[in-house]
Amino acid sequence: MKLYNKILILTITQLLAIFIFGIYQIQTLYLTQQKAFDHKTLIQTEMVQTRFEEMLQNLQKSAKILMNSQEVTTGIISNDTDLLFNWGKLFLSSPSDKIHFMNLKGTVISRGEAEYSFGDDVSKTFYFQQVLHNDTFLGIDIIDNQECLVFASRIKQYGKKPIGIICVAIAIDQALLNKMVEGTNMSITYHSAYQDISTTHSQKLFNISTLHVSLQTLGVQEATFHIGLTSEEELSALKETRTNFLLSIALAFVLLFIALHIVLLKHLKDYENLTHLLIDFYEDHISIKEVITRTQKVIFDHTAPEVKKIAEALFKMSQKIADTQDELEALSTTDQLTSLANRRKLEECLNQKLKEANRGVHFSIIMLDIDRFKTINDTYGHEIGDHVLLHLSHTMYHAMRVSDIVGRWGGEEFLLILPETSLQGAIVLAEGLCAKIAELHFEHYPQSVTISLGVATYHEDDTSNTILNRADTALYKAKNSGRNRVEYED
Repeated sequence: MKLYNKILILTITQLLAIFIFGIYQIQTLYLTQQKAFDHKTLIQTEMVQTRFEEMLQNLQKSAKILMNSQEVTTGIISNDTDLLFNWGKLFLSSPSDKIHFMNLKGTVISRGEAEYSFGDDVSKTFYFQQVLHNDTFLGIDIIDNQECLVFASRIKQYGKKPIGIICVAIAIDQALLNKMVEGTNMSITYHSAYQDISTTHSQKLFNISTLHVSLQTLGVQEATFHIGLTSEEELSALKETRTNFLLSIALAFVLLFIALHIVLLKHLKDYENLTHLLIDFYEDHISIKEVITRTQKVIFDHTAPEVKKIAEALFKMSQKIADTQDELEALSTTDQLTSLANRRKLEECLNQKLKEANRGVHFSIIMLDIDRFKTINDTYGHEIGDHVLLHLSHTMYHAMRVSDIVGRWGGEEFLLILPETSLQGAIVLAEGLCAKIAELHFEHYPQSVTISLGVATYHEDDTSNTILNRADTALYKAKNSGRNRVEYED
């Protein structure tokens, strides 16, 4: 159909639509927008609710990790303030966080947020009494003169005998409330007998709801969180728009000429967008993923059939390119035999961890080597050697934590990168792995296989070469000391 006919039909359609369906359409639009507004408010309310629940879950996760640590158990039994402080501070994510270790009499053994603050008695606090009676406490209480979200629980030796109590908390302050509503149009208020905090200066909130989380609050009377909108300006604007639209019908004939101009631009715009898209990709301004996303949007938009066909062809071509890139990327970062990360990928991960360590997120590494692997190859052949490598790789991968990075450094050497792990923690992991490998049985190899491991941890101003050299030195020390053992940096 010629452009002239399109314009003519559009003009007649608009004239009829303005007079017949104008009022109906604006009413429908208003109801749709009102529903969208209510839905948006509900989603944002649920978002704040979810963030609050995640905060409580993180408190419980941190507490359970510390409770299950053998070193923490040892520290509680021996009243080792320094050991407990070092463990506690590892799990402090903000200045408002608090981690306290106490004995069963209520004496504070250590505070993760304050190295030299301990020895005081908290046995009279509400949360402490609840833990003694109910084993755990999740709620709101006053800790160090601050109202806090608190999770406390008994620490049990071997999961049976109570030996102490751990308390993980975060202060209820302006920063906490701001974090909960960040990126939304919602406001949150906290009220108790001791304080009132709000993320807005407005005296009135709209569509108010309460956080639906079961908390023990007898320690702090009248403690409640409320969520709401600071204003309904968006909805009021929709009402005003509906009223003004009836008046705007009189201007329809004037606006019709503008609409015709927009139609012309619209038919040319899709072609122009596709042209700019290809130029941007050619000049490396955007990735192939962005080409796919933007092309897909053109396909699903109400574009002309001829434009849609071009977009569909471009979309299929872009997908093939993206698939090829993904395959090449996988080949370039994966060891062909073991399917672990290869040396290139390990170097990238190590450099990334060094950058994170400069911001305070420390890590450790383990360099390991299969003992007498050359003898296996020489005696049984490379096929059996590959079988041993593959089986060991599979065992190592499943023995490590989800956050750990395991890869083949070269030959029979492997590198393990352990995020947020101290030297002592890395040594424990290495010794466990060493024992596990020594107990392995192979389907096609009749003997046991041992490994030697060298452990190093991040030091300030470390480079990839310096930390790898220390791990390598420790590995050779393990080799020279009889193999099948773990050594660590001096």
